[in-house]
Amino acid sequence: MKSLTAAGAAFLLMGLPAAMPAQKAAVPGQIASASKMALPASFSAEAHAPAVAARPTIAEVRNEKHDRHMNALWAASIAAMAAGTSADAVSSWDKREGNSLLASSNGMFGARGVGIKAGIAAGVLLPQIILRKHKELRTAFVLGNLTEAGVFTGAAIHNFRLSAPQH
Repeated sequence: MKSLTAAGAAFLLMGLPAAMPAQKAAVPGQIASASKMALPASFSAEAHAPAVAARPTIAEVRNEKHDRHMNALWAASIAAMAAGTSADAVSSWDKREGNSLLASSNGMFGARGVGIKAGIAAGVLLPQIILRKHKELRTAFVLGNLTEAGVFTGAAIHNFRLSAPQH
């Protein structure tokens, strides 16, 4: 008798769901008995739309202003970084270069150094341009650019104090 009861229970567990009609899972916001209904030809979506568009909140307006401010600050920091790098290159031109990576074969700063400096600047700017839509990175970009501008401007001031070697 126990085997018959076990077989009956197994049938109920296995066979009953197969015999039940299939039903799709409910989608949030969907009416459970919704079926394809034809709308009357006179129905117009524009006529049933709200007459007034939702006004932005104060927080949204402040965020837009903050985003514009940060975009302008980011652009200014790029310009400062480029100006500092350029000033360092101009102040080093035709002077003995202490950094062997930037020095030409004669030990002076020249076209090779300018090319390497331009490559480094491009390497710093390329990720910023690629990731420019990520607003959470904007502050880090600005701080990095301004730091680099300060370092290279300081190097340029130092270089301008040095006299060029006599040929």
